[in-house]
Amino acid sequence: MSPNAVAYARRVTLLRWEGLHNARDLGGLPAVDGGRVRHGAVVRSDSPHELTADGVAALRAHGVTRIIDLRCEDEARMRPNVLADDPMYRLVPFTDPDDDPAAELSDLAGIDELYRCRIAGDARRVVAAVAAVADAPPGAVLVHCQAGQDRTGMLVALLLRVAGVPDDAIVDDYAYSPTHPGLECEPESILSMLELVDERWGGAEGYLLEHGLTPAQLTALRTRLRG
Repeated sequence: MSPNAVAYARRVTLLRWEGLHNARDLGGLPAVDGGRVRHGAVVRSDSPHELTADGVAALRAHGVTRIIDLRCEDEARMRPNVLADDPMYRLVPFTDPDDDPAAELSDLAGIDELYRCRIAGDARRVVAAVAAVADAPPGAVLVHCQAGQDRTGMLVALLLRVAGVPDDAIVDDYAYSPTHPGLECEPESILSMLELVDERWGGAEGYLLEHGLTPAQLTALRTRLRG
């Protein structure tokens, strides 16, 4: 594990919920104003389709009151979230279900270009996921896709920007997922996405507001993340 990954793991709460392999509470990440992301605000993870009864109990004990599944309907049907029938569950597909990531990558320069294409082309879906976090009831929000890396990483990067987290800490968060077996990432990919957001919309707030997030939701999001 790299020194950055070790330092990151000391800041956040790594969650050992049985049946999950890539779960952590983002509380503790630093903000540019000297504050920190609030513990118990947002948890990111891989898909909970194998979450055990003990894992579910740990999730509830952590105070999770909303689960936001970023996968498409077909993915969710093939590997259903064990809490899909719970009132806290919401399916909010992050990208167009007709998109084929493998086919897209073959036409693009790499994963950074895929992120840039998705943040621009799927903006309404992306913002719907952000709005779902903003509108969630009090308690922790769990956001996940399949591996808990790409779609979850893109969403979390926007959330952390709203919370005032500097880009180096956002990169550390994004880059931590590949410490889990079978996952790889290019840290510059998330920076490339954020650079596009800055260049075209003047930052995360401008991007979110232009694509449907309301000022009240933006305020609610900041309050959730920072308290």
